[in-house]
Amino acid sequence: MTDSDRERPGHHHFSPDYATARNRLVAACAARQWTVESHRHPLRGPDGGPIALDVVRVGPAGARRRLALFAGTHGVEGYFGSAVIHALIADGHLDSLPPEVAVVMVHGLNPWGFAWTRRVTEDNVDLNRNWIDFAAGRPPAGDYAAIAEALLPESLEPGVLAIADAQLRRFAREHGLGALQAAITRGQYDYPDGLYFGGFGPGWSRRRIAEIAAAHLAGADEVIAVDFHTGLGPYGTGELISIAAPGSPDFRRAEDLFGPGVKSTLSGDSVSAHLSGSLDEGLAGLVAPCPLAFVALEVGTRDGQAVIAGLRDDNWLHLRGRLDAPEAKAIRARLKDAFAPDEPEWQDRVLALGVACVTGALSRL
Repeated sequence: MTDSDRERPGHHHFSPDYATARNRLVAACAARQWTVESHRHPLRGPDGGPIALDVVRVGPAGARRRLALFAGTHGVEGYFGSAVIHALIADGHLDSLPPEVAVVMVHGLNPWGFAWTRRVTEDNVDLNRNWIDFAAGRPPAGDYAAIAEALLPESLEPGVLAIADAQLRRFAREHGLGALQAAITRGQYDYPDGLYFGGFGPGWSRRRIAEIAAAHLAGADEVIAVDFHTGLGPYGTGELISIAAPGSPDFRRAEDLFGPGVKSTLSGDSVSAHLSGSLDEGLAGLVAPCPLAFVALEVGTRDGQAVIAGLRDDNWLHLRGRLDAPEAKAIRARLKDAFAPDEPEWQDRVLALGVACVTGALSRL
């Protein structure tokens, strides 16, 4: 750690890449003699090294209340959650837990996306849209069909992008910006080469989470969960998001634990649209009949237009471009910047939000 790192509270908890983040997690746990349970992914990282979904559990095995923390649901967004988990461990925030409380930390939920600087999984699946009941049939594409072509242009040439952007602006003029956000981000199951694709069936990470929930969350009287995300909202600010209806028992419990600032995606005032097949839906089914209080802590990075452009360029690169092309490095850098700015001011602000979210919930327990 350099002197400049010491001057910035927590900046050193952020890692420059997935491999470093994972090594730091393992080292921090080893220093406290805590076990890391690793679920090895069948593929490898860009450096040829192994990638894995790692689980760390702290607290009594039979704890009545379990707090689950998820980092890396959306691959490249994992830098934020990884830094929070590292800070919680390395700075001693979990050394003394409330009675009957255990903390289960899931690091690199989507390890392939984290390692390869992508938001999606190895199957181009948005893991936070993968939790529908596929046996009951996939939801229709809806408004996504009208903009699918604009989100996967033939090339990134300025003229082609201008036509695509005009198509998106036309949709926004006719239906509103909120409708455009919902059409893009809600989740779709018909365009496997598109954005926010929820898959044709349960993916590798979803199957692992089912195993982890059975091993570490089953048998609790109550499960509380925080899923760390980036990319929505003003730069460096945070919002606690719930899919529960305002006033419902699940929503009230989230407010009890995390404060009155929790926003529901059903109320229309959240930075997020109401999603299809999100992790909170899936986890609720996995821990039932145990009650679940689940929030996503979303922190803002760049403006929405830059975020969507980064996703579109990255999607084009992997589906129509060449990974060794001259523009590939710049596209990856723009995507990482859209979800994990390498700026001390942003890192310090969001790390403080993340640690306060977890420690505040623990104190209220």
